[in-house]
Amino acid sequence: MTDTPRQPASTRTRKVKDLTGPGITTAFGMEGTDLGILARTPGGRLLSVFGDTFAGAGVGAPHVGQPHPGIEQCSPTTTDRPGPGNPDWRSPVGLYSDTTDPAAGLEWADAAGPGPRDYASQLIDYVHGEGCSTVLPSDVLTLGDTMYLHVMVNEGLGNVLRTRIHRSIDDGRTWAPTGADFAGRLEGGHRQLWTWESGDDGYVYVMSTGFQRDKGVILMRVREEHLTDPGADSWESWGFQEGAWGWGNPTTIVLPGRIGEMYLRRCEDFWTLSFFDAKHYRIDCLTFPHIGADLLDPEVTTRTTLVPGAAWGDESDGTDPDAGPARVAQLYGGCPVPGSTPEDWHFVVSQWNTHDSPEGPAGWPYRSMQFATSIPRPPGR
Repeated sequence: MTDTPRQPASTRTRKVKDLTGPGITTAFGMEGTDLGILARTPGGRLLSVFGDTFAGAGVGAPHVGQPHPGIEQCSPTTTDRPGPGNPDWRSPVGLYSDTTDPAAGLEWADAAGPGPRDYASQLIDYVHGEGCSTVLPSDVLTLGDTMYLHVMVNEGLGNVLRTRIHRSIDDGRTWAPTGADFAGRLEGGHRQLWTWESGDDGYVYVMSTGFQRDKGVILMRVREEHLTDPGADSWESWGFQEGAWGWGNPTTIVLPGRIGEMYLRRCEDFWTLSFFDAKHYRIDCLTFPHIGADLLDPEVTTRTTLVPGAAWGDESDGTDPDAGPARVAQLYGGCPVPGSTPEDWHFVVSQWNTHDSPEGPAGWPYRSMQFATSIPRPPGR
């Protein structure tokens, strides 16, 4: 594996639409939210899983008017995000979409969760402030008729106590713990923020990093039938030893840097990894021919910047040539939309205004947005 990442290529990116916010997800009691991790359910629908969610437009924004009958399930006593604690703080939550053409823009049909379908109730049964501050999703995986949700249990944002796998057998509407818990300190803290994908070879491949945006990425695999077994014997690390890469070797960083949210997916006959590059303040995408490929070698892997970060007041949605390429202030995420093709690659970008800015007071925007671009196939594809 080479040591120095090359300069990524650029691509023409445009904003398709806002996916959350006032007038968009108000009907589900969730104007302020982020992420939107997409997976195809066993029944063929799209499920999008969101992180910390509030009824009002902003982080910590309380519900205005009469409370929804579902809000009593989450009553925080502490908060690790700006804004007042309020009984409508939920995470994770989910929305379904029956959109078949990503180019048309995702539309929401109903909410997942144990509550009514017009309200995005919390998918996991816990209380904010009792044993943890919040539980955040990192990725969703569908295997056959079962969906799996990996979450990070936080005590203060970025302080991961442990991670867990939950299971759904009803298309992602309700979830139950599998008993698979993993300590937050595993692999020096590199096994906190996961992304995973089936290889169609009997294995699930997991790329992971810390949840502090100060670490690189490691690669693991586990047999599908052992996915919910936290035992060390069930998991193999990809590593470099005695001049060669191989499974079972000591864990080795496969993508150095300061990596945030990331999403490993298969597309056609190759793999993609979309991720937030905190060091360079942008969302990038790698395409590579197979798991274990050298992610830094331009002979086998492409690296493309999907959308760069910008200062508030200097954003562009990419639709006006005079305004230049698309760029987003305080961006993160980058989850691909199922059904995307290399020529029409759709992905979800999150945005959180954490301080008073030209855009407005801290706390808003706090939303998810859909963007579209194209990505190259790996060399030789």
